[in-house]
Amino acid sequence: MDGLAVGPYHRVLMTDAVSPVIKRWQTRALIIGVIAAILSFIGLFLNRPQFFHSYLFAWLFWSGLSFGALVLVMMQFLTGGLWGLAVRRLSIAAFMTLPLMAILFLPVLLGLHDIYGWSNGARAEAEGYHHKAQYLNAPFFTARAIIYFVMLTVFGVALRKRMAEHRDVRAIPALSAGGLIVYVLCMNFASTDWVMSLDPVWYSTVFVEVFASGQFLAALALMTALLVLFTYQFSLGDAVPVKAFHDLGNMLLAFVIFWAYVAFAQFLIIWSGNLPKEISWYLPRSSGGWQWFALALMLGQFLLPFALLLSRTAKRRPRSLAIICIVIVLANVLMNFWFVAPAFHPRVYVHSLDFTELLAIGGFWFALFFHFLKQRPLLPIELTEEHRNA
Repeated sequence: MDGLAVGPYHRVLMTDAVSPVIKRWQTRALIIGVIAAILSFIGLFLNRPQFFHSYLFAWLFWSGLSFGALVLVMMQFLTGGLWGLAVRRLSIAAFMTLPLMAILFLPVLLGLHDIYGWSNGARAEAEGYHHKAQYLNAPFFTARAIIYFVMLTVFGVALRKRMAEHRDVRAIPALSAGGLIVYVLCMNFASTDWVMSLDPVWYSTVFVEVFASGQFLAALALMTALLVLFTYQFSLGDAVPVKAFHDLGNMLLAFVIFWAYVAFAQFLIIWSGNLPKEISWYLPRSSGGWQWFALALMLGQFLLPFALLLSRTAKRRPRSLAIICIVIVLANVLMNFWFVAPAFHPRVYVHSLDFTELLAIGGFWFALFFHFLKQRPLLPIELTEEHRNA
């Protein structure tokens, strides 16, 4: 179903044009990752708490891309369409970084006491959330994280293996459906563990939708931007139909609206209730200068993309669509920073470690992404076949 393209065009494309270029990009990404990691490691000795605060923010962003890419592939097998075929190979390479993100979760565990107040039993007792101690404790927190990564990685590897070996093609949609259910369940708890528990008094039944839709939206935007890049870099304009970009633009528009809907729904419910335990999340994020981050987030992840994606022309022009996608990805970086940083700083505070650790994890993420991407043709044969038959 998703086997290697066997036409001469695809063979030449893979061996003579794509693979050497991607290998160079992989090397550069690895170099950037190593240099940024060294700088970040120096920062660990200069400011240990800030190192782990910045690390959590950076890790949340890059792991969200891996999780979102897995959802992208599973959704495509359930719904079909050119949009999914066009970014399938890119998305597979992206979610194959999940084992790396699991390994890179170790610093979060090492810095647990610097990140999460509930990990200090005495503080939890003093601040009145000791009743959550059976759930919020280091051993159970670690075990849950292992479960999330093992389950979702198993689904991802199984999908990739079945597509590569042409085995049980009819079982792939069923596998995807099961994977989506497992993803939602995992993110329901993961969003609580990794983000909501920064303020263990606060709770929201809508936050998982904000968290998960942000992952999918960022992954879709990045895969679309990379598709545009490769289209121009390797002259693939004839292989990727305009309709694929148009469909990707429509998907982006749909999830931009959905993300804004669930984010506003959460805020509206909490604002109307105005209860101390419910507003504790928004109080530090709506004062001390953080309110401008919230406004920038709403502009970059909703208002601007929404206005631009309403244009049919913008969705059918790859370069215009790529610019919109870059705005969405940058807004997602801002969203994860806004999730984490106000929990530690009452006023706006941006540290150099926020940049170096974002680059460090990103460099390693892209290095592994390019490693998997160069192993197979960029586009599945089904895409070019549907384009010819259209």
